[in-house]
Amino acid sequence: MMLNWNEISVTTPKALTIIGMAKNVGKTVTLNYIQKVLHSQGIALGLTSIGRDGESFDALTHLAKPSIVVQPQTIVATAEKVSIDPNRWDYLQKTDIWTPLGNVLILKAKFVNQVVLAGPSRNEDVRQLLQCLTRWGTRCTLVDGAFDRQSSADPLISGQIVLATGATLSRDIEELLRITACRVEQLTIPNCNKDYAKRYNQSSAKVLVNRHSQWQEYFVKTSLLSSAEWLTVLKDDCTALIIRGAVGDGIAQALLKKQQIPTVVVQDGSKIFITVDLWRQLKARNIQIQALQPISLLGVTINPVYPGGKGIDPGVLLQKMGAALAPIPVMDVVQEIKF
Repeated sequence: MMLNWNEISVTTPKALTIIGMAKNVGKTVTLNYIQKVLHSQGIALGLTSIGRDGESFDALTHLAKPSIVVQPQTIVATAEKVSIDPNRWDYLQKTDIWTPLGNVLILKAKFVNQVVLAGPSRNEDVRQLLQCLTRWGTRCTLVDGAFDRQSSADPLISGQIVLATGATLSRDIEELLRITACRVEQLTIPNCNKDYAKRYNQSSAKVLVNRHSQWQEYFVKTSLLSSAEWLTVLKDDCTALIIRGAVGDGIAQALLKKQQIPTVVVQDGSKIFITVDLWRQLKARNIQIQALQPISLLGVTINPVYPGGKGIDPGVLLQKMGAALAPIPVMDVVQEIKF
């Protein structure tokens, strides 16, 4: 029996991004299922993507992929050079939003359909496209997040996301739980206080450091500094650190070497690219990383199989993943069950 949307979330988001932790974790299957759930409840849907998805075969692995299935009356934004049968679609508008496959078109599905989604890669263009789809009457737009581009979860695009994970990440169930739980923790880091947000908005520097109640700006080219570079910034009297952009293992390694730990503030959880082992060490030291913009993770979907293999027992994976990530809902959309 199909899940009810109220079993996933108490509200219907204006935009919902589906992101995958790797290829073949069931992102497209999740996207199709959420479309069906929302459409069955009479919600006017929009559909677009960050980058390209929906091809019959994976561009890297050449394995067959599930198609993106579009529900009737769904309004779709995709590039003009994607093959579109006019008998199956109503043409609504051509936008000035460019992709490598041409400008984005706005189309409405006449009936159940399939589509290759080719949307913009720039977050600002995606935000503009969401506004356009809203003007055409959509109540909720689903955004197909590009594989392994966690900035697809940028809350400035969509405050709410669904994360797809699966056995492709690891065939060892305990390791899969560990990797997924780490990513969930990173995406859902707590919000920072308003003083840090105000300081962030007042500066264009990549790095801001507070010493003796005074802020110092560092106009570095990238926020992905090495451990040694971070240690030159994080002197012993540093009490707070605000970072604009991605953060990686360099900052984690530097923080773990410090006796006095500053409060660390990043833009949002999608900007964190710290490996599992280092993230666990940060947690053990009670080192807090906070977000300027929170992300609302509505749920996690699981794919127990991997290409060319048997996979993990779906019932066992659902129970263990559900227990590990509680209270976040964990769903097997193929079995149509939720933990």
